[in-house]
Amino acid sequence: MSSSPLVFGVYAQQSSPSGSGHLLLQLRTWLPVLACSMVFAVESTAFFGADRTSAPLQQIAEAIFGYGIGVHWELIHHLIRKTGHFMGYGIFSLVCFRAFWFTSQQVAARLPRQLRAHGLAILATFLVASADEFHQSFLPNRTGQFSDVLLDTCGAAVLGLLLFLAMLAVERRRQTRTRTVRRLEPARAAA
Repeated sequence: MSSSPLVFGVYAQQSSPSGSGHLLLQLRTWLPVLACSMVFAVESTAFFGADRTSAPLQQIAEAIFGYGIGVHWELIHHLIRKTGHFMGYGIFSLVCFRAFWFTSQQVAARLPRQLRAHGLAILATFLVASADEFHQSFLPNRTGQFSDVLLDTCGAAVLGLLLFLAMLAVERRRQTRTRTVRRLEPARAAA
């Protein structure tokens, strides 16, 4: 599958840069991964434990939905936190996919480029989630749970699958337009 212009057209590499251009390209490629990792590092502190986030989130929820929400707050708070895990690490996986996509642009390998980038993104997500949960196991008000690592990895797989399907749809649409233009060219030339 070629690089989708809809998803990656802005960042398409025209030629192989050298020197400072290569360094700038690498920085532009991997800086979003580093930024996401820094967000995880900040969120993985004692300050963002469930015991500290519950009250402020409950106040916001009660302001929006009313005080009746307090009856089910423990379940709602749990779902908010787990949804945050799923989506946060899913987005991290997409950012990793983008970085691996550009990094492996000129690498000759047996696996197709898209499959390689998705696999590496999911592996990176698993490793970062594992490190995050391991770190949390040392904090007094946090727990490191392998189930959260699995949830994070599932978020990576699901959002990766959605990206794959979106890229596939864009590629098919591009191929359909190309075939249509090729069929119309002889008719235009004859006219």
